[in-house]
Amino acid sequence: MSILNIVRRCYSCGAILQANDKDKEGYIKPSLLASNNLETILFCDKCYNEERFNQNPQPLVASKGFLTMLEDAAASDALIVIVVDLFSFECSFIHEVNEIIKNSPLLIIANKRDLMPQGVKDGDLKEYVAHRFRAARLRVKKEDVILTSLSGALSLDEDWHRIIEEKRRAHDVYVIGAQKAGKTIFLQTFLRHYTNNTGRNIVTKIYPGTSLRLLEIPLDRSTSIYDTPGTPISNGVPSKVEAETAFKIYPEKALVARKEALAPGDSLFLGGLARIDLLDSNKKGKQEYALYFADSLKPKRVPGTRIIDKEFVEGLSRKALTPSSKILNDLKDFDVYAVKVEEEGRRDIGIAGLGWISFEGEGQSFNIYVPHGVGVYASRAKVL
Repeated sequence: MSILNIVRRCYSCGAILQANDKDKEGYIKPSLLASNNLETILFCDKCYNEERFNQNPQPLVASKGFLTMLEDAAASDALIVIVVDLFSFECSFIHEVNEIIKNSPLLIIANKRDLMPQGVKDGDLKEYVAHRFRAARLRVKKEDVILTSLSGALSLDEDWHRIIEEKRRAHDVYVIGAQKAGKTIFLQTFLRHYTNNTGRNIVTKIYPGTSLRLLEIPLDRSTSIYDTPGTPISNGVPSKVEAETAFKIYPEKALVARKEALAPGDSLFLGGLARIDLLDSNKKGKQEYALYFADSLKPKRVPGTRIIDKEFVEGLSRKALTPSSKILNDLKDFDVYAVKVEEEGRRDIGIAGLGWISFEGEGQSFNIYVPHGVGVYASRAKVL
């Protein structure tokens, strides 16, 4: 009697899977290949390590002209005002920029305060922002952070003009930040409170030796505030998906935590754009997680008793997960980050441009699936 066996192939490269020789094509750990569940999606070791796990994501970069401008600003001891989007700024730091401005006086404008959950304290948000900047090796204290809001007229700490004057110490001011972080709104508000007694005109000019176009606003006879071009954020979900989908995933109002209970083995589908697998935890049984995403994103908990890979791929292919993207159709379209939470207390895991989850640290291990090139961060909680 003839015996027929199905030949298992790598889901990514198509190589025939084998567990005998690590140096040959299609090698996979014997324990994985021994699975009799034909619904389980398998990857050879090479594809699993090289294609799915993103241990070294592509860093953000700034143009040569932008770096030249900042070098000049740092050399002149100018005040650097950095505008960030409170909803998602944690993965927007550019290493080369940080190196240039690490010894410069800094003022942080943390914009879109109105999107933060009701009840969160301004002092806690300022300390969180300062902490994230310190983690990026920039010397920022809580007192160096000003909160702003998009609701109605832009609201600012009432002493912000005085703070800028004190921190600039009669030097120039350069306003930098990511695209769509709110630099334009900040400068518009600045101009509403601005009186030009300098005898000089507000002008737009090309920065010497570069192609950068700057808006120069005179502060006195010899110094100015400069509005610089926004730096692109290429590691956020919005930069990877269609404009229509990117619009849907940005919150329109203050975030409200959605609670979900997860046990080790469970998975959380974040529409068809990301996925969080809880692999293990020191705490047995279910644990509560707070989800901070736009209302249009529909999280779906999938218990570990189900075939999670298959269900996720089917949801992607049928566009049954909300929202979805045309470019995300199977597991090959995602990077996977392995995250181990070693700290206790309230912790966050976030996905650039999409949102974050918050929970009590209990030694959890996660796999975080995101579109290729999207940043993932783990930190102290933004909202306590």
